[in-house]
Amino acid sequence: MKVCVSYSDTHELFLYDFFIESFPFEPGISLTIEKLPQRCSTGALFSDGWREQMMEKQIFINKQLKSSVDGEIFLFCDVDIRFYGKIYNDLKENLKDCDICFMKDHNSDTVGRCGGFFAVKSSSKIKKFFQEIYKKLEALQGPVSFESSEQSAINTLLNERKNIVWKYLPERYYTHGLYTKGIKNFSESNQSGLWWENKDLDEKRDVFMPTDMLVHHANWCNGISNKIELLRFIKSKMDFRNRRHKNLTAGEAPATKRKR
Repeated sequence: MKVCVSYSDTHELFLYDFFIESFPFEPGISLTIEKLPQRCSTGALFSDGWREQMMEKQIFINKQLKSSVDGEIFLFCDVDIRFYGKIYNDLKENLKDCDICFMKDHNSDTVGRCGGFFAVKSSSKIKKFFQEIYKKLEALQGPVSFESSEQSAINTLLNERKNIVWKYLPERYYTHGLYTKGIKNFSESNQSGLWWENKDLDEKRDVFMPTDMLVHHANWCNGISNKIELLRFIKSKMDFRNRRHKNLTAGEAPATKRKR
């Protein structure tokens, strides 16, 4: 499995402080990293140059797929990610009966396939699909929004390509923005409450986290400093959970022994 990640200057700290620091260097996995030109000066979602930055990312994806052989497995992911376990066998199993598996990052199935974390099996139809994604982005004009974004292009084209078999990865491939329970200001017409920076402290403390989390993607979060806070916050909750589990497990052993 070839794990492919790209980044630009604004996101370089994520590569070293979160991505590589937690990456599961396990047998069967190779890691390809490429630095891209900085087209979006702020690195902030939908700001000036964002579409051009996503086009650079698609150039990288297409370059990796172009030199691949049929059946070769790739994981393409953004750099604002922390790993919490081994992924090789799990991703291979999820890809067994399909062409592509996506992290689900939206409560809508229409647009929920995440452009920042997906595993694919290379084939001619997959190569053609991502060539079309780039062409669609290249043809767009005007201000960028979700409707004219990379993720929108992926979801729209995939809805039209019935020959591509896809599925969602399980919730252990995690983003907080998928979950709406406990959000105080949320409706189908106004989903601003999903964004990390719009949550109050109580909402952040109560955020859902899967017990078997393997990957955390810090999307539904705009701005470099907010993403850093989110990644550190989730790690602190995971560390607390793991310490508590360890202490409870250690405390149960003597009691069990006394019962015998």
